[in-house]
Amino acid sequence: MLAFNNFQQTIIQILMAIYIIFFLPLTACSKIQSEAQPTPTQTETVQVSGETVRVGILVIDSAVSVHQRYSPLLSYLSQVTSRPFELVPLTQETQLAQVAEGKLDFILHNPLAAVQVRRLYNTKFIVTLSRPQTGSKFSGLIIVRSDSEIHKLEDLKSKQAACVDFQTAAGGCVFQIYYLQQNGIDPFTEFSSFVENQSQSNITLAVLNGTIDVGFIRTGQLEKMVSQGLINKTDDIRVLEAIQDEFPYEHTTQLYPEWPFAALSSTNPKLVAAVKEALLNLPANHQALVAANLESFVPATDYTEFDELIETLKLKTWNVN
Repeated sequence: MLAFNNFQQTIIQILMAIYIIFFLPLTACSKIQSEAQPTPTQTETVQVSGETVRVGILVIDSAVSVHQRYSPLLSYLSQVTSRPFELVPLTQETQLAQVAEGKLDFILHNPLAAVQVRRLYNTKFIVTLSRPQTGSKFSGLIIVRSDSEIHKLEDLKSKQAACVDFQTAAGGCVFQIYYLQQNGIDPFTEFSSFVENQSQSNITLAVLNGTIDVGFIRTGQLEKMVSQGLINKTDDIRVLEAIQDEFPYEHTTQLYPEWPFAALSSTNPKLVAAVKEALLNLPANHQALVAANLESFVPATDYTEFDELIETLKLKTWNVN
């Protein structure tokens, strides 16, 4: 029995020696590696390169058209940042809701709506787009048929008119409302009818067809319709009280800054910086610019005058500090 116990002790000692020599170092090494590679934090997870970046872009003509114009731009951003980009078409109604619900990373839309979104959700304007010939400014037109008896602002009273959206459409509505009110005319009370129509093309055609007397559209709209074959020539339309200046297109209202490209407050700052750099460094005549009919992107300009316009007209966000 004593011999058997000695034999057991010998076996145990041998097993302990094997464990010390072979397995204990592996355990220690595993522990060191575990301590050297902590579990990724929430911030690190946000930076994973495979996550899709969602860019909301306001639809002017159709969802098909906005994809044709801006898909090459998002492909360029995807190549530069090594992130997949998704285009989200926005309407006048959905542009604020998409931001409020946190469904976007970036947004590109008209500056009036953009400033209202910034007032509500603290978005950051990173660049302003610049168009061929007109640069980073645009304006609003009040249009009538060339043979119309409307020749001055006073003649607009008791007429039928249409614009895009009373609250968020800049060159397609609010610029003109502001201009008329500054000149003593309230379109909401002094027009015989004043309705919204989401399509500037349809507004223009309605003026040509005599369905309405007056239409509000932005600069460049008439020229675009001619290039698209929707109208034969701009001579059939007259711009009411066109300002005489060096701007290449006729216009009724003052000039305002063009559309800003904005980042949501929740968007990763490193991604924001990368997108801003990529947009500012887009080569001239790059396919992304050609498809969107843009000349370039420039550093974000000052949009303070939109705050003044919003507060004067008491638009949706007029009382937001």
